[in-house]
Amino acid sequence: MNKKTKFVSFLLDETGSMQYIKDDTMGGFNAYVETLRKDVADIAFSLVTFNSNRTQRRYVAEAINKIGPLTEASYEPEAMTPLIDASIKIIKATDEAVKLRTDDPTVLVVIQTDGEENCSVEHTVADLALLVKEKTAAGWQFVFLGAGLDAFAAARDAGLHIDPRNTVAYDGDSSKEMFQATAKNHSMFLQSDNAERLHYTAKQRDDVGDTHTWKHLDPTDQARPKSTAEKNAPRKRRQTASSVDEMSLTSKNNNHEGVSP
Repeated sequence: MNKKTKFVSFLLDETGSMQYIKDDTMGGFNAYVETLRKDVADIAFSLVTFNSNRTQRRYVAEAINKIGPLTEASYEPEAMTPLIDASIKIIKATDEAVKLRTDDPTVLVVIQTDGEENCSVEHTVADLALLVKEKTAAGWQFVFLGAGLDAFAAARDAGLHIDPRNTVAYDGDSSKEMFQATAKNHSMFLQSDNAERLHYTAKQRDDVGDTHTWKHLDPTDQARPKSTAEKNAPRKRRQTASSVDEMSLTSKNNNHEGVSP
């Protein structure tokens, strides 16, 4: 029996506020790709980066051994957060590639951002919600990574109705740890085709400072109580969504450059 091709599509925030965690994001993402490359055969990898100046399809369903690392020159955060438009673009790009195949591949879509939706012009929350619902019903898996924000709430507000067990909020200072945990989970999922492998563990959440997602995992409970060590620890810098992005606006922002859906 032929092995199923694994599609991994990664939407990476390149907006202005990501400048503060640029180095850790580049290093973490590059290590994530390297882990998948080593652990899993036959991955068709897509990478789309986004901000209000440009949404770039850097790779679409390319063999993972052809994916180059992000560099200072190739990853330049600026401008605002068209999260809805960018999410629909990567889902459609993935769908186009999947339709070229005759088998039934495993599909994993990963969406990372440090800001809430604030400037999409092509699509609405309802458009994205309908598309995610359709693809989830078809067996696609979605993961949401939120830097310095309530990842589950931000995803829901944008129309990304994703299993809260597959969402993680992380402190910007814990970017490397988040990418390491995510790479481990995704590697296990792609090797086993077991969706439970995508769920973040309590330890993984603690390691990256996720104090948001607990209340979404069990609606009857309050957010997880903090340990004594957590209460006494100095508070890490938290990224805000729109204020920094707005400060990064340039004259190009009104052009909405990017690829067509």
